[in-house]
This record gives sequence, C-alpha cells and structure tokens, in this order.
Amino acid sequence: MTTIPFKAVAVDMDGTFVNDDKEFDRNRFDQVLTALRKHHVHFIAASGRPLSRLRKDFHGFLDRIDIVADNGAILTQDNQIIARHVFTYQTGIKLINFVQTNYPETQIAASGLNGSYISKKARTPFKNSMRFFYPDVSEIASLEDIPTWENLTKLTLNCSAELANELEKKFNQNSPERIHCTSSGFNNIDVMPSRVNKGQGIKYFLRYFNLTPADLIAFGDGMNDQEMIELASFSYAMKNGDPKLKAIAKYEAPSNNEMGVLQVLESYLN
Repeated sequence: MTTIPFKAVAVDMDGTFVNDDKEFDRNRFDQVLTALRKHHVHFIAASGRPLSRLRKDFHGFLDRIDIVADNGAILTQDNQIIARHVFTYQTGIKLINFVQTNYPETQIAASGLNGSYISKKARTPFKNSMRFFYPDVSEIASLEDIPTWENLTKLTLNCSAELANELEKKFNQNSPERIHCTSSGFNNIDVMPSRVNKGQGIKYFLRYFNLTPADLIAFGDGMNDQEMIELASFSYAMKNGDPKLKAIAKYEAPSNNEMGVLQVLESYLN
C-alpha cells in the first residue's frame, strides 16, 4: 500500500481548487477523496467563501469533508458547525459605518451565521457577483438595518487590496474589538475578527485530529492563504498564484484550470 506523507489536506477554493468557471471535476474528486479516506487522510476546504456557498459547492460530499468558511470564522465537521468567531453586533455596525464614511465608493457584502446582506443601492455588477458567492443574500435598504440577532462573521469589500493594511490600522486605532483584513483577490478585501484566518482554522482541526503541521499538505493561490501555507509541511502555491505566495510555498502545483490540486494529490496516491 502506498505510504502517504500527510494526514490532512487543506485547499483554498477560488483560483486553487476550482477553475476560472468556478467548477471542479466532481467524479475525479470523488475518486481522490475515496482514496484519501482509505489512507485516513482528512480533507479540509479552507475558503473565504461563506458556509452557504461551500455547502452548495460540496453537495454530496459534506459528510466526508471538513470546512473552514469565511477565512476561518466558521468551522464545520459532518456538516455541523463546531466553532465560530463573530463580531459583536455593535462592532459589526460600527465597522460598516466606518467603511461607508471613509471609503464611500466601496461596495460591502456582510456575511453572518444566518444569512448574508447587501444594500439595495449597491452597483449591479457587485450584486451579481455576490449572488453567486452568497446564495442566501438579502437586499436591504441599508446595511445598518441588519437584524440585531444576526452574528456577523465577515465583510467583503469591493476595493483595492492595497487598502487592507490602511483600513485595518485605522479602525483598530479607535476600537477595543479589533479586526483583521486580507486580500481575497478579484479587487476584494475580506474583513474578519482579529486573529481569524485560515491558518488558525486549520490549527483547530489539527488539534482535533491529534495531528501536527508536519502532517499537513496545503494548496493556495492568494495572500489570504498565507497563514495556512506557512503552517503546512507540504505547501503548494498554484502556478497561477500570487508571486508573493509562491515565494512562501515550498512547491508549485499546476494551475487551477488544470485541476492542479487533484493532479498533485493523485501523484501521491498512485
């Protein structure tokens, strides 16, 4: 029997596991996943996508994989939430007001445990993009009208990725509840509670499975994958990935349009 040098697989989605049409080869993945499980290897989808989108993406596989959603804000096993990190309601609204005041051209999508929200006044291209990533999205008159019972996990901001550090620093100067900003690619910034990232989510699962980073293989393409790429003993940046991430990763995988993740995993399994 082939010896596999890792016990957990962590994969980003956009630009990594799915192609540019946002699809992956489901039959091929089924075969790889079946083989991984025979070797007692865990498969973890680690994405900035919200849980509602990932549940659609992996329909039919949810009882065989684990999920790190919203860049680490929500973790699921067997399709059940086992950990979550949320903004307080007051901080979520304060953050929305801060962005709208200081970056008025920025479009905002708010992701929560119970649903997702965009303003009715948002530009049509942004709405169309967010409807794919947030299948449960609701259009409301103002994001300040998000229900008080909602637990916000992440904001997606349609603006230059270069603003991430500036926005994080400015908001944290006057807020006891701190935030973390990271580029998600596609001219978007993801904003989560402080210390929430994919790497922290993967660490939780490694402890849960009684594994270490030496047991982890990880794949990513962008800088919101940095923490999990730095964590993994076997780290792969996609051929199409950000050069900054390629400089951090130990290896390069074929591009997302070549199903590079599946190619690499198959090479270990065969």
